[in-house]
Amino acid sequence: MDTKKRDAEPEHGEGNYKAAREYQRAVQETAGSEKSKRAAKRAKKALESPEERAELEAAEKKGKAPAKGVPEM
Repeated sequence: MDTKKRDAEPEHGEGNYKAAREYQRAVQETAGSEKSKRAAKRAKKALESPEERAELEAAEKKGKAPAKGVPEM
């Protein structure tokens, strides 16, 4: 089906073809950006430092802990 025709048609259910394509394009641009590459290098370097690794692991543990007052499932 032609994408222009599909975009002009009413959407069915949860399908929004135009929004899905725009989202995928933005994700691909972001993933390949220099900003993402710099952030990945900083993260890798942080894991190589024992102090920073410990700090990141503590934050991860805290983030995975159940919220106070919320029953576990």
